[in-house]
Amino acid sequence: MSAQEDGRGLVTLREWAERNGYSHAYAVHVMPRYYPDFPEPEVRRKGATEKGGGGGSNLYDPAKLERFRPRRPDPVEVAPEDLDREVTLGGFAALIGVDGKSVTQIKDDRPDSLPDTVDGRRWYPRARYYVRDLLLMWNSRPGQGRGSDKRRMPLPWQRGEDA
Repeated sequence: MSAQEDGRGLVTLREWAERNGYSHAYAVHVMPRYYPDFPEPEVRRKGATEKGGGGGSNLYDPAKLERFRPRRPDPVEVAPEDLDREVTLGGFAALIGVDGKSVTQIKDDRPDSLPDTVDGRRWYPRARYYVRDLLLMWNSRPGQGRGSDKRRMPLPWQRGEDA
């Protein structure tokens, strides 16, 4: 019996969804229906239906699910002793080694995603933040483009010449 036949190396959609930030219900009920090229399970479990029922216990090859992972930038890590430091947005950019505008543009583009300042207020000029809060915000930002959701309409600058 091969590793695929006995289930070693395969994952359920529940496990895969938890690893990739999707809800279990979305991975089991929505993705197989709305993505025509979503892979079929390698091993079907008793009780599974064509409409995604069976509790998500079918087994899938993680390599075939890879293209459906959400595309996000690689997470940034800082030294543990820096987590409690108070920094400005520009100081945080210098700490993680990116251009200052990459971080400061967030206050203009997505101000609601900024954490509260150290004194509990929203953004103001020269505001100071805890590094741990900015790091959480930075590592949870979405990647460029539509990600893995092909149903989302492309933005005007993402359309090709033929669209």
